[in-house]
Amino acid sequence: MKNYLCLNGKKIELTPEQVKSLIGEMKEGGYDVSLDESGEVARIGKYEFIVLRRTKDDVQLLLKGSLGDMRFGENNDFRASDIKHRLDEFADELASIIGAESIVEHTVDLTSDDGLKDYGSTTARVSLLTADMYREHVYMIDKYKLDDWWWLATPFSTPTHGYKMAVKCVAPSGYFNNYNYGNNDFGVRPFCILKSDIFVS
Repeated sequence: MKNYLCLNGKKIELTPEQVKSLIGEMKEGGYDVSLDESGEVARIGKYEFIVLRRTKDDVQLLLKGSLGDMRFGENNDFRASDIKHRLDEFADELASIIGAESIVEHTVDLTSDDGLKDYGSTTARVSLLTADMYREHVYMIDKYKLDDWWWLATPFSTPTHGYKMAVKCVAPSGYFNNYNYGNNDFGVRPFCILKSDIFVS
């Protein structure tokens, strides 16, 4: 397998010795950032992430595990949810490891499962996957299934259709369902986008 360093949009091939040396230098500098040999899992500090997509500029990551179970919030609107506050805390933790400038703020589309756009969108440094994002990456995520239900950012519907309770969730087996925002038994699985020049692949 070939190893590359993506730096300022350029892809530079590295020998295994250069990879080891570079990772060692990053750790000496206070970083703990690496990729496993398969190129499918990234490690940042004590966390492991599934690599969903790479471009020359950034890497899209989903936590391999969960931050733990918690309720979604007071309703099914991700913008004001308890989970969004928890993810903001996690973003601060990531920033302390890799630097705030390495986290790419992204837009989260909050279109409901029945197509309503009442909640619009929001920006976040770290978010949940939406239902559409889960569908796009399901085959990759299925290799790293959780043994717990976990939240998505997508509401089942909105008050326009008389419904503000349910949020889309993923079962341990990988299928979709809808559950009440007040349920405390669902995991938080963060999604983030980081600048690609901090990774070796």
